[in-house]
Amino acid sequence: MLDIMKAVIDRFVDGELAVLLVGEEEKEYNVPIKDLPQGAKEGSIVNVTITDGTIVALQLLLEETNAQQNRMNEKLNQLKSRKRSNFKRN
Repeated sequence: MLDIMKAVIDRFVDGELAVLLVGEEEKEYNVPIKDLPQGAKEGSIVNVTITDGTIVALQLLLEETNAQQNRMNEKLNQLKSRKRSNFKRN
């Protein structure tokens, strides 16, 4: 069975593996860093193709990654701008 799902690169482990959180359930998959698409980093959003429980292809979704990063930056700036914010102001 072939499934294509969205995933986020959650973290890197020991400089060798990337931990991906796949789908709404955020199921963890470990992928060798060398198999990631060029330009992929922690927080990147990717499409993964899964066959028989194994990731067989990855595609970087650069526009979605950038849009997500922009939303997170906007929320962080809103928190920083509050008078009683616990976040440091620059």
